[in-house]
Amino acid sequence: MLADGEAAENEALAQSVAPRGLVRLAVPMTFGIKAVAPLLPEFFEAYPEVSVDLHLSDATVDLIGEGFDMAVRIARLPDSSLIARRLFTMPRFTVAAPSYLKRHGRPTHPMHLAEHKCFSYAYMSTPNIWHYTNSAGEQASVRPGGPLRVNNGEAVMPSLIAGLGIAELPEFIVGEAISSGAVEVILKDWKQAEGAVHLVTPPGGPRPARVEALGDFLAAKLPGTCKRGPKKGGKTG
Repeated sequence: MLADGEAAENEALAQSVAPRGLVRLAVPMTFGIKAVAPLLPEFFEAYPEVSVDLHLSDATVDLIGEGFDMAVRIARLPDSSLIARRLFTMPRFTVAAPSYLKRHGRPTHPMHLAEHKCFSYAYMSTPNIWHYTNSAGEQASVRPGGPLRVNNGEAVMPSLIAGLGIAELPEFIVGEAISSGAVEVILKDWKQAEGAVHLVTPPGGPRPARVEALGDFLAAKLPGTCKRGPKKGGKTG
């Protein structure tokens, strides 16, 4: 009965002229803090009758089972019944601080990473294996080890900048450190599988106007808000 009532309410709200009501939105933590949260004041000004329940976690939530209206996901998405709206690509970089490279040397092949201290991220599709491909199509997979494993990429930054290891991170986390020279991109001839930023919603419809409004707003604003690669002048050697 509760589900039927919510469905009826959603259908009624979907037909309303002015979007109103609550949108439950799940976003990866660092991306949510850096990219999504700063946009919300403008959204609330444009849609004063819409409220947002912003759930920040790097774990992949069950949109249907946990009752979310929408999620932002940064990855190569597997096939599923969810509806995905691709916004833009999100490059990833393998990086180390100059002090680490000075002490331990610079890897020139992905397999060299097995001899180095590396930081790992728990929510990668293969969290203990890093995959690379070069321009010739050669592939390499390595299982790096190191002193720190995290469930949020931002948490490796202090140890990374201190020169304690190598990390593989998306641009929205490590881009500023690359631009400032605090870290350097290594293995430039090798590329990691590039993900993308997606808006994901459960199947079915019509979606309430409040969900459509937030989705359209984020789709319009996020590509311009997020930096698209290190600024010129950053060390990428």
